[in-house]
Amino acid sequence: MNKIKSVTATLAAITLLLSATPISAATQSNSSAVIANTQASLNLDETALKRLTEAITALVGKQTVQFTSSNPGLGSDELSVEGIVKGAATAMSSQVYNKKEDRVESTILIYQASDIHKFMDNALRLKIDSFLKSFDPKETFKPDAVWRVNHPGKESGLNNYWVIWGEHQSVYIDIDNNNEITASFTYALQNADASLTNKARNALKTLGISQKKAFDYVLRQQNGKDSFWNYRDDGDINHVFIGAKTGKVWAVQNDFGKDWSGYKDFNKSFAKPKLSKSQALSAASPKVKSLFGIQLKGYTVTIKENQYTFTKKGAATVVGEVNKKGVFYSLEVQPLNGMRN
Repeated sequence: MNKIKSVTATLAAITLLLSATPISAATQSNSSAVIANTQASLNLDETALKRLTEAITALVGKQTVQFTSSNPGLGSDELSVEGIVKGAATAMSSQVYNKKEDRVESTILIYQASDIHKFMDNALRLKIDSFLKSFDPKETFKPDAVWRVNHPGKESGLNNYWVIWGEHQSVYIDIDNNNEITASFTYALQNADASLTNKARNALKTLGISQKKAFDYVLRQQNGKDSFWNYRDDGDINHVFIGAKTGKVWAVQNDFGKDWSGYKDFNKSFAKPKLSKSQALSAASPKVKSLFGIQLKGYTVTIKENQYTFTKKGAATVVGEVNKKGVFYSLEVQPLNGMRN
């Protein structure tokens, strides 16, 4: 997920807004004149205020809510509504309200990280601390902000979660999936393990695409059961995945190997297989052995467009993609137990 606002700008905005006098949307009868003026200036009727407040209450319980601005959203029927939420800690709120459907499409509450002990459940904080001890033993993670996010009805990806932001660092906690943690920390190459960096560079050489882009940084990533280092360049032209625990290479890709000029050219070029099954085994075998230590003897091959999948009962699966010349520009291993670490 891209940051909707920079953490620095968000924290500055929190500081500015905290001085405002809160108006509780949940207690409109106590100050009907003020609320009426607020509704008119923000283009929010009582129904909208009720829905917006309910969405916040569902995430953090009953709080004091002050809506501070309302602007047209991306959709013609949408409003983007900002506010302040005050409870044990103070947060900025950012919500999208669909006027036509009378529905809150998304709610984001943005807290200062220094207040995390005030608003996050202790058991969850302990789980995050335990995870970070193994994921980040050098304690490089310096959180700046914590977001509580909910996108009800979102079709894919996370839709109900916490995210803790640091500079070039993020930790996601998926509330709907037993608080599963996903994390990504970016490190400069000079701070990475030199032996792993050399292994990543050699993997690109072994792949065999003549043109390469130097790595600019490395990511330490946790994604589900996968735990790996991801060597990348700024344009993500080429990347190499190396297991964080095993030091094994799991995936190598160099997009300089792609030589088609759009969808039509791709569809035309791969309407028929570039390589037969035996040719694919012959071309992939030495690279797969060198990169992953896997012998493809006894493997079967299935072909879909430019993708070749090598499988063998009781063994890891290898997936490769070829260009118009029949050269593999991408190879990766899918382990039997589903874990790349």
